[in-house]
Amino acid sequence: MSDAPSATGRPERKRAKRRREFLDAAARIVADEGFEALTMSRLAEHLDTVVSAVYRYFPSKGALLAELQTESLQRLASSLAAINSVASVAFAEHTLSDRDAALTRLVLSGRWMCAASETHPEEIRLLQMIMSQRASALDPGGGMRVFPVALDLISSVVVAIDEAQAAGAIEPGSSIDRAAIWAGALSGVLESDDLETYLPEVFGGARLARQANLDLLRGWGADADALQRSSDFVDELAAIGSLAP
Repeated sequence: MSDAPSATGRPERKRAKRRREFLDAAARIVADEGFEALTMSRLAEHLDTVVSAVYRYFPSKGALLAELQTESLQRLASSLAAINSVASVAFAEHTLSDRDAALTRLVLSGRWMCAASETHPEEIRLLQMIMSQRASALDPGGGMRVFPVALDLISSVVVAIDEAQAAGAIEPGSSIDRAAIWAGALSGVLESDDLETYLPEVFGGARLARQANLDLLRGWGADADALQRSSDFVDELAAIGSLAP
């Protein structure tokens, strides 16, 4: 029996490859030039094709963005899950108490987002589009597809907050509200790093976002000494490998 690909499957593979090229090019435009630079005509120009070719794969800019955002959020969720797995092993090896482990995971969650802005810049930019609720970000159908994926990503932070509250590492409160505040705050502060060119001593390197993460945790009742221990532990993890693989 021949292992050669069937002729009937070639058109589907060719279409999938072309669709992938459009998505990858669109992600690069967003990362390099910003959200508003992504138009169907700009994408066609980038790939040296006609606009009608883009519309054969994506009926609207909203549909294109929905596809981009869905894929990006899934990659971010996988990245966060990966570093959380690494952290769980490290917590066990160092026999961290439940309270210290829970607080450290929250510190790590914030540091993960900061690291992801470097290792997954396109994905973080698309997440920022969702968090800022720009009118041009999604069509209604796209929103129905993207937001469940976004909630899956945020749910891991909700779980971390619940665990920290149960362990007494932070004061009781609405974990869902806090996760939304956390995501919106860090996303917004990371955007300010675009000002690094003008004020490098203040902006850049996700420094302010890391500080915002700790400030939020202090505001939720985390002990200052415990926060320092957690930060030191995350520093050790960062020295071993990326916090946003």
